[in-house]
Amino acid sequence: MNALARKLQDLHYRNFGFIVKALGGLNTPERSYALAQLIGGLRTRFGYIGAGWSRDIYLNTIRTIFPEISKRDADDLLTAYWINHQKRFVELFFATELTPDNLGKLVEFDGLEQLDSALEQGRGVILPVPHIGNERLHHIALAVKGYPMAVISSKYEDHGKFAKKIKLDASKRFHDVGHPGDAFWLLKALKRNSILQIASDAEADSNAVIVSFLGHELLLPTGWVRLAHKTGAVVFPSVLLRQDDNRHRLIIKPEFKIETDSERKISLQANVQRYMDIVAEIYKERPDLIDWMSLTVRMEEMRWSKVQQQ
Repeated sequence: MNALARKLQDLHYRNFGFIVKALGGLNTPERSYALAQLIGGLRTRFGYIGAGWSRDIYLNTIRTIFPEISKRDADDLLTAYWINHQKRFVELFFATELTPDNLGKLVEFDGLEQLDSALEQGRGVILPVPHIGNERLHHIALAVKGYPMAVISSKYEDHGKFAKKIKLDASKRFHDVGHPGDAFWLLKALKRNSILQIASDAEADSNAVIVSFLGHELLLPTGWVRLAHKTGAVVFPSVLLRQDDNRHRLIIKPEFKIETDSERKISLQANVQRYMDIVAEIYKERPDLIDWMSLTVRMEEMRWSKVQQQ
């Protein structure tokens, strides 16, 4: 992103934040969601910023993952993605207003007793959250609920100064924030018995493995598995999914047991594969909430990796 683009991005974030506030913010969320619905519908046609990005690339990813659906259904999924994308943007500004008293307006919880039980063991918890629903609101909601959260976040170095501050402060207001590559920070967070949220489908690391996901190969990181093995932290699959009324359900699924009864590389691959099999079922249940941008990037990484190996 060049200097002009960053300035325009900052202007957009400032103006949009002002509009959300003027529409009543979290007091009258339906007004901001109506705006997000309108903008999302427009962005499905004109929302592809950056070299090489286009509507057709996104649609190709959708049809690759779900080859059986019609062109119209693929178009509907892309529209749903952009509408959710814009609603997530609205919720970035809602986050500044969240308190324990008003959290219920936005999020309900399912399975928190499992987190409580795990934290009593004192070994920390890892939530490898995939890119579906609203991952940012996921960790913020748990922190507002009173849980000791820590999250790995991008540094947003390609963003404008104001946009970067808005995104990072939305999290830092509620919990600790670390960045990729800081192994000491990760270990420290788990040692103090925090709940660490990390992306299960982030950019591949040096210990990445190839897994099958919805019938296609992806190159995915293994850091969360290695952390769990090293620290004994408890792992739970978890997602935050938008409901028909725009409230969210944060779901903690039963504990995911890390298996270590084989050679290291085989064990890493097997654990990530089993975990992504669980994630795949969620994607099939709620394709309208899939982050098609993130999944397109992961599939492009896999294709590029194969080209380099030839």
